[in-house]
Amino acid sequence: MHIVVDPEDGFSFGEAVYSVGGVYGPLTGRYAALLMVHEGTAKAICDGEITIIEAGECGLFLGEQLSLFEYEKGKRDKVSWCDAYPDNLPEAVALSLRNVPGRLPISERLATIQRLGLGLGNGADTSVLRDALGLSLFTAYFHEAQISERERHIPRSIHRARRYLEENFEKELTIARLADLVALTPQHLISSFRKHIGITPVRYLWQLRASRGRQLLLHSDLPIMEIAERCGYKNPYHFSRQIRQHFGMSPTQLRAQEGYGPSNAGERTSGLIEDGV
Repeated sequence: MHIVVDPEDGFSFGEAVYSVGGVYGPLTGRYAALLMVHEGTAKAICDGEITIIEAGECGLFLGEQLSLFEYEKGKRDKVSWCDAYPDNLPEAVALSLRNVPGRLPISERLATIQRLGLGLGNGADTSVLRDALGLSLFTAYFHEAQISERERHIPRSIHRARRYLEENFEKELTIARLADLVALTPQHLISSFRKHIGITPVRYLWQLRASRGRQLLLHSDLPIMEIAERCGYKNPYHFSRQIRQHFGMSPTQLRAQEGYGPSNAGERTSGLIEDGV
């Protein structure tokens, strides 16, 4: 992936609240920015192209001549941004950018990097770390754009199967039952799930269960046996084996090394058992 900004020119982070609307710009010349809208709506005009960014979205803007951002009068708009200077891109790369979404949902990853950047301020003493975060933010946006593109090509049935696994942890079911729920044959479900998600439904479920187990180990004081049960494991030995396989240490070692603090750990998780297993 080609970086679309010039790291040598640095990055700056900022935020603003437009309580009754307003305008930012016009900005002339070359300009690159990621704009996050936390409340309200932003209307961006970049080289004559208009983009509407709603609350909860992040917009990418690469202007060559004129950039302008408008906020509706009479409404409260809260935004934050990271701006930089565009890199000189090869023609082929510039053309490929036309396929990159101009806006994406603000993910936890994007929000976290943005928050860290804002926390640094724009002083000279933090410029190295700020520039690293700025580059990370643009890189993260393009990474998530690639994920979004792949997601668009995942069949609806596979989306449904994955969502069902994520939302029904506490239930035991067979591959045949899951396939029936999404109107596929078991063989087609397994092969299509592996093709689009990268692993089989059962392995995906093991990952979810192990992840949930780790969360409970680190953020609750529940006994390991009870955590194993809540995560759908048949016994604590199987749970321990899975935790070691995924995280390189036993549940006891994981707790001792990373520590844990009490939390609302009352949710239940579940398991999937494959036919014949």
